[in-house]
Amino acid sequence: MDSADQSDLIDRIKKHDADALASFIDLHRQQLMGFLNSITGDRLLSVVELDDLVQEVSTAALTGLSTAPLDQYEPMQWIQQIARRRVVDAHRFHFGAQRRDAGRQKSIHADDKQGSSAVGLEQMLAASMTSPSAAFSRDVRMNRMQQAIEELTDEQKSAVRMRYAEGLQTKQIAEKLGKTDVAVRVLLSRSMRQLEKRLEDVKPTRQ
Repeated sequence: MDSADQSDLIDRIKKHDADALASFIDLHRQQLMGFLNSITGDRLLSVVELDDLVQEVSTAALTGLSTAPLDQYEPMQWIQQIARRRVVDAHRFHFGAQRRDAGRQKSIHADDKQGSSAVGLEQMLAASMTSPSAAFSRDVRMNRMQQAIEELTDEQKSAVRMRYAEGLQTKQIAEKLGKTDVAVRVLLSRSMRQLEKRLEDVKPTRQ
């Protein structure tokens, strides 16, 4: 596909054309798979198939296209945000019960009742945004993530906690925060990008 066709496809996606998005995802499937592989550790890949993650991200993108903040992000940037959230969700689902840490570090939800049953938010986010093979110890990565979370606004912290620690859907978060679903999606996307930027030097690298 030449650059003109690619531009036309992107323009159609920004107009919420589902067929155009499906074509875009198919065209960039290998890029998406490579991105997912770069942020998904071997441990998670031992229990989920990369193809399944690609399919789930694709489905989520098509489902959420009508409310996608494509006035702020390019299609691939938005799809990568979905991919990051899916990897975090998968970590919580598969390893949450196994990765409890009785408080070596104070999680932003450690002082509520959910602290005893939910995996530390810092652990989940650090697992999806940083590389276990990087020249940083687990404790250093956790400390960096905790510091990054502390830099978020109270509203951002609440939204991130409800989405990734409690597993609430964006519509549920919107009701609790008194915001629209679209506003919550934008808030979460900005928060995750802020955290990722803060952790750029320990982010995963493609092998």
